[in-house]
Amino acid sequence: MTAQFDFILIDDSAFDLFIYEKLIIKSGIGNSVLPFNSAQDALEYLSKEGETIPQTVILLDLQMPGMNGFEFIDEFDLLPEQIKDKIRIYMLSSTIDTRDIDKAKASISIIDLLSKPLEIGVLKTILTS
Repeated sequence: MTAQFDFILIDDSAFDLFIYEKLIIKSGIGNSVLPFNSAQDALEYLSKEGETIPQTVILLDLQMPGMNGFEFIDEFDLLPEQIKDKIRIYMLSSTIDTRDIDKAKASISIIDLLSKPLEIGVLKTILTS
């Protein structure tokens, strides 16, 4: 499989960022992987890149200090449509809290809530189907 997607990873865990980046590249589904350990930094990047951002998949952790995944989504929803149209967001979480699960499913900006730890085979199937 040839690489098809550019990725942005947003997670406060340096370990998770490192592992996911390596797995995405090794699996062949990623053209590029840009990790952020802060949701705020990722938002600033998206705003700065603007319409020049390529089609991108964001893997967004739910539980983070500072700005959590849902707060990121609230700010993301305020970005111009020309940026949002190029982004596919998958939230990552190990939560079993039904309120979080329902909130993620209700968001128009979140395509799916994926379980942590992320299984690259599952991601590959989702992205290529």
